[in-house]
Amino acid sequence: MYIYSNKLRSPRSSKMSYSSLPLTSKLFQLTFLTCALALAGCVGGDGDTVDSIAPPPDTGIQPGTGGNGSELPVGELNISESKLVDIDGNPINSVSLEGAYYEIKVTNSSGQPAANAKVTFAIDAEGIALSQTTSGATLTDSNGMARIFLKPTAPQVSGAYTITANASNDSNTAIANVNFLVQATTVSLSTLNVTNSQLVAGGQTAVSMIASDTAGNPISGILVNLNANCGQLPIQVTSNENGVVEFVYKAINTDNTLCSGNVRISANSGSSTQTANLTIQAPEATSIVYTSNDLTLGIQNSGSSATGEAEFTIYSNKTPLANAEVILSLEKSPLGLSFVQLGNRADQTLRTDANGRVSVNIYPGSTPGPVEIKATLASDSRINALSKGISIASSRVTQDGISLSFGTNALDWSLDGDETPVTARLVDRNGNKVPDGTVVNFTAEGGKVFPSSCTTSEGTCEVTFSTQNPRPGDGRVSLLAVVEGEKAYIDQNENNAWDKGIDILVHNIGDTFRDDNENGTFEIGEFTYPLTTQANGNCENNIDQFIQLKFPTFDPIRKNLFKQDYISNFVSPNKPMTCNSELDAVVRYEGIQLLTNGDNPEFTLLDKNNVRLQDQEVSADSSRVYTRINSGGFYNLNPMPSGTTISGSVTDKTDGPDSGSCKVEMIGGPEKVPGIVYTGKPGDNTGTINTFALDGCEAGDFFKISVTSPKGTTTTATYTIQ
Repeated sequence: MYIYSNKLRSPRSSKMSYSSLPLTSKLFQLTFLTCALALAGCVGGDGDTVDSIAPPPDTGIQPGTGGNGSELPVGELNISESKLVDIDGNPINSVSLEGAYYEIKVTNSSGQPAANAKVTFAIDAEGIALSQTTSGATLTDSNGMARIFLKPTAPQVSGAYTITANASNDSNTAIANVNFLVQATTVSLSTLNVTNSQLVAGGQTAVSMIASDTAGNPISGILVNLNANCGQLPIQVTSNENGVVEFVYKAINTDNTLCSGNVRISANSGSSTQTANLTIQAPEATSIVYTSNDLTLGIQNSGSSATGEAEFTIYSNKTPLANAEVILSLEKSPLGLSFVQLGNRADQTLRTDANGRVSVNIYPGSTPGPVEIKATLASDSRINALSKGISIASSRVTQDGISLSFGTNALDWSLDGDETPVTARLVDRNGNKVPDGTVVNFTAEGGKVFPSSCTTSEGTCEVTFSTQNPRPGDGRVSLLAVVEGEKAYIDQNENNAWDKGIDILVHNIGDTFRDDNENGTFEIGEFTYPLTTQANGNCENNIDQFIQLKFPTFDPIRKNLFKQDYISNFVSPNKPMTCNSELDAVVRYEGIQLLTNGDNPEFTLLDKNNVRLQDQEVSADSSRVYTRINSGGFYNLNPMPSGTTISGSVTDKTDGPDSGSCKVEMIGGPEKVPGIVYTGKPGDNTGTINTFALDGCEAGDFFKISVTSPKGTTTTATYTIQ
């Protein structure tokens, strides 16, 4: 043991009594004195020698000297005790596999215990682990004591080691160390004790053994490595204080696959190895679950998903079962659908994969409808499951299956940033929503549309239209939506599929353009959608035949009205001589957003036929006043912005018995400009018409119309009753 301090004391204060020395030091002092006396007695007699007197016996350790003869500077912090003890507290100089404690006592210059001194411990070589502290340091207690537990990391660790303790308190330090020996321990593992060696797939059992030395004494803290050719068990287990090693084996792998057949468990520590065999019964399927999400596919040649996949999972006691036979059958399906393999509609037998799953490919036909697939265990027909949420419905949008709607179609263009949502709605020729993710692109004659495209979800998607420059001078903004789809056709052979040369296109369409002047004809300067057809054929029109087939009982007038509303040249602008005879097309739809001015309304008095009055006066003889309110400036044919409020009032200025009897009531027209107004055609006056009833009014009274825009601007027109 080596003890060191960094503070010197006087020789007097550093002396120790002889009785306080360790036995080895006492023996060393006595031996030294005996030899000195012997040497003194053997000298002399020839005159060349000098009699010498033996020095007095040493009664303590001299300053600068340790118990092992090393330099020992002593200061304000000392380590007065330093020793190894076993777990029972007995002093030792060798450490076994069960470990030991290294203890020190720290005192001050007065020999009193030094509490709360920091003590850092270290081992000079690998193979020994210090525990009880992650930092390798601790504080002394009130008795100045500190200790740490040390233990060989493996039974085969052996050799000489040194453990050092470094005590510090402020700037004072003291160091002590102890050398010790470690001898390798031979571990013997007992036979594996398996509680149940006959398991079902996915079952589990407890396993135990005892770790002991060569003398048969149980050893704690022994790491035992475990392994099995199938199933789950810990990688390592440590023996407890009684040398017992315990763990649980599960007949199921970490990837949830089940074990079966013969399984071998092995355990080893050092040179000692033990094995045990288990028998795992073959797993049995106990349930089938449909494990796919809802699936919607388009019909054959629709341009949407050509195939889909459904999935069933087979379980054995809640664990996926691999290699199980499953019979698949079509219980319900539309015409032309096949499954497992293209063209197949017969029952098929498949085996589950490593995850207990069996996947079924689905190939749509030409007809929409629900699909139901049944999965049955080959080993037990009572165990089966049906698919859910599979349908053949979605196809591409058709020429007559797209529409646009504006949240508000009369925005206040006197300011920037007045905006409204624009929603596209798309269906296929069967009236079903188009596949999610269908992309719709937008362009606008003026203002801003953002984003420039949207993708559908449940057959709809939305962009935003906002006011800003450019502002078309006619107060009308053409907005065009385009999407990849197909033309509308008359199914002549009634097979619900397009047959070129047999079926007839309702209205053949080619390349599209944005009809900014709304005349139904492409003119140089109007925006064109990038060419897609590369065709130069005639764009025939068979709408009349289509109407006759669908509505044979309609009178000619109703047929003509339907024809105009069905799909006009404006709603579906089409460049002539750009058509082909294919079904594919860029479907298009054009809508109008009106420009209005909320700061400058125009007031017009009308007669009962909504014709402008020449004199623009209110007559006392009239019981009805008809008004039209328009946006001012360039946009004087358009209404005020949506949300504008309209009201009428009177002021009775006359004297006499009937003074104060003049009253007014709005009896026709909107009190607020609606969100969606009639857009008409270029040149149409779409202003808001209101009717007011006057009662008890005389010449000289005043009639007022007040208009308040959505941004709060109020404008009043006052008319003197004549």
